[in-house]
Amino acid sequence: MVRAGQGAIAAFGAPFGWLSIQWFQGDDVYLAFQANPGLYVYMLFGTVTAFSIFGWYVGTKEQHLTTLALRDALTGVFNVRFFRERLLEEVLFAKRNGTPLTLISFDLDHFKKVNDNYGHPVGDDVLSAISKAANKVVRKYEVLARVGGEEFSVLLPQCTSDYGVVTAERLRENIAKARVPLENGKSVTVTVSLGVATLEENDDAKSLYDKADTALYRAKENGRNRVEVF
Repeated sequence: MVRAGQGAIAAFGAPFGWLSIQWFQGDDVYLAFQANPGLYVYMLFGTVTAFSIFGWYVGTKEQHLTTLALRDALTGVFNVRFFRERLLEEVLFAKRNGTPLTLISFDLDHFKKVNDNYGHPVGDDVLSAISKAANKVVRKYEVLARVGGEEFSVLLPQCTSDYGVVTAERLRENIAKARVPLENGKSVTVTVSLGVATLEENDDAKSLYDKADTALYRAKENGRNRVEVF
């Protein structure tokens, strides 16, 4: 919208610019305008419209490209690059202000079997379905990101470990309800294992992530489809 407005302002000066050129050439500007009023009206409104449309188009494309740079192409959730940047920012903020910060890591149980049994297109549909299910649990200021093939993270700013466990359980339950239909009329369901970790005094971004990852693998070792806390 800003670009469209700037383009319109620039285009508004087109007829006056042309009249100025004629004035510098020694022509009678008033007579020039009287001779071709329609031309100058067209220049005024035509160029304003054209520049506005062009500015809107460029601005929309830039916004789209910015969104693509932050989002995972398959699932639509945030990508690993954005997640890493936000994790660093939130760790610094939490330490500076003495506020809690909790991280959930989760991935799909036996996802390889889904790809082996049904093919990668169905696997992609499963990833999209569980992302949508997870998005229904995550609040607007929280960050859901795909950080690997079937690995996801949820960043919970200003949230305690107890809240993280509650959120992780809701994620687990909601994802288990997600169904991906198959051509034969049946459907695929999956479960996830989740690990929860909360920032402590000696933690940095890497150690917090490693703790959540450790808790995640403990959940897998203890039977999968469960939540473990570091």
